[in-house]
Amino acid sequence: MYHSEGNYRVTEEQTGAVAQPSRLTLYCLAMVGGIGMTMMILGASVGVVFGAALKAGATHSLGLMIVIGLLLLVLAIGLWLGWTRPFERFDDINVPAEAEHH
Repeated sequence: MYHSEGNYRVTEEQTGAVAQPSRLTLYCLAMVGGIGMTMMILGASVGVVFGAALKAGATHSLGLMIVIGLLLLVLAIGLWLGWTRPFERFDDINVPAEAEHH
């Protein structure tokens, strides 16, 4: 994307501006992470409540459910970190914000 300044065009690479991912992308990543967290909580809850009464196959399924939930959560966090790169763009509290900053 180009920005016009004076008689020449300035690209986002020259100004340091970086395009952010869409809200839909962030929403989908949050949903994947939330599903992973929900799977881990449900698997652990069922294991705690019915632990002694469960057969070996059921405990294996619960363990697999917790591992898959953990993988989904780690995947969502990793993709979010790689996509948004929050460690590159952050507000410095020692530098005053622009007047238009909300």
